[in-house]
Amino acid sequence: MRSKISMNLKLTFSRLSTVLAIVCSNSLLETSNAAAHAPAGYIVETLEIPEGVTLGVGGLAFAPDDALFVTSREGQVWRLKDDQWSLFADGLHEVLGIYIDPVTSEVWVMQRPELTKLIDEDGDGSADVFRTVNADWGLTDNYHEYAFGIVRDSGGNFYGTLNTSLSWKGWAGSSKWDVGRVHDGKMGRATKYRGWSFQITPDGRFVPWSSGMRSPAGIGMNRHEEIFYTDNQGDWNGSSTLQHVVKGRFHGHPSSLMDHPDFQGKDLNAIPVETYDELRTPPAVFFIHGDLANSPGEPVFNETGGQFGPFEDQVFVGDQSRSNLMRIYLEKVQGEYQGAIFNFIDPMQTGIVRNQFDKNGVLYVGQTGRGWRSVGSEIFGLQTVRWDRRTTPVEMHSIRLTTTGFEIRFTQPMDETLLRDVNQFSIQHWKYLYRPEYGSPKADKTKVTPANVKVSHDGMRVRFDVPLLTGRVYEFKALGMKSKSGGDLTNPIGWYTLNHLRLNDTR
Repeated sequence: MRSKISMNLKLTFSRLSTVLAIVCSNSLLETSNAAAHAPAGYIVETLEIPEGVTLGVGGLAFAPDDALFVTSREGQVWRLKDDQWSLFADGLHEVLGIYIDPVTSEVWVMQRPELTKLIDEDGDGSADVFRTVNADWGLTDNYHEYAFGIVRDSGGNFYGTLNTSLSWKGWAGSSKWDVGRVHDGKMGRATKYRGWSFQITPDGRFVPWSSGMRSPAGIGMNRHEEIFYTDNQGDWNGSSTLQHVVKGRFHGHPSSLMDHPDFQGKDLNAIPVETYDELRTPPAVFFIHGDLANSPGEPVFNETGGQFGPFEDQVFVGDQSRSNLMRIYLEKVQGEYQGAIFNFIDPMQTGIVRNQFDKNGVLYVGQTGRGWRSVGSEIFGLQTVRWDRRTTPVEMHSIRLTTTGFEIRFTQPMDETLLRDVNQFSIQHWKYLYRPEYGSPKADKTKVTPANVKVSHDGMRVRFDVPLLTGRVYEFKALGMKSKSGGDLTNPIGWYTLNHLRLNDTR
């Protein structure tokens, strides 16, 4: 294990000295036709990447001077300012996260083995000191042991997530990683704290935070300093999820419990699946595997003050496989988050793993194919999504739980005759099985018919009653719905994850 003592390493890579600035065309943006399906008023543009550079994006962050920093799986950190790219750092190990202090401009990155502070000591625009902040988690040569991050709270604490090890029996002709698999799942824990979220304090101390993660590919924090992460479908994960990170919480993948003090010395395989199910906190939102997403990335909160259209405070997440951008509406019910998810833009040029809003409300979308299959012609890239600030799209804004059913809110007034017609809605629900097998079918599918339909006087909302069952995903299709002006819903399907019933409805 490397020392906790900070390391000052002089960067001597020739590439950094010879490729300090690459000037692209007069404009880095060009309108893209890659997104064939997008709400009215939202424009997708493609940024040019420096010629000859492989930029599998792993992290995005803006500096106080509005420069965009882009980290890569290839171990580089690039800076984009005034249409000019420059190489800020090289020689890192798969950089999957970055944080820049909004006041001091200090830069930290999440490498596979450590959290690192990058320091430009001589002020020449490139980092010449790499200082280890913390490296207190385990790492082997297993390719699946990613380290994701990073977000930081107002107290100066960093948060990140650690992937489990790919370890099914006989994988790669070796049994060296056949450790920590529970009930013959596919993923295990070949070394410490795999499958955990963690906190790193301002003095560099590692604090295990929550357990039970499988492949926690993205982490985000809202204005209230609440942390969420996305997990990918697989063993113990019936479908991909968005989950709320709380200290001490168990998210469902039991291999990480090898490092939990309450499970020291216990045989995890002797504990029934039902016990793990009782211990886990259910996901806030399920991504619908196959229909909507396969491998979701970083969640980012739209806190732009209306600069990104009518979806303030909603969460935007991209998918690495489907190359689509999704949005999530969250609400608290009985003190826990749950909510609805919708498709948004589909597809973009390749797999989406990272997102970041700039100060003008433009969403920057970082992309990589990584060798996995992704929809789109490119294998890496960087695009932007901006709202024209004039056009209101025709969308379901949100789906909200009531005490007896649901309320769907729209971004525009809808045709009230259609809203009142129960035949315009197709509603069904199902559950995902919690099990060690890889993924889950949509189990126990049940169709329901809405009753007691009530439409608001402005045509912006419709309420109806349906039987409510917890532990279910409810699918709402409104394929024939139109606005009062005759526009079709761009995305006429929404999915709501119902974990808790609403006990009263005071809104």
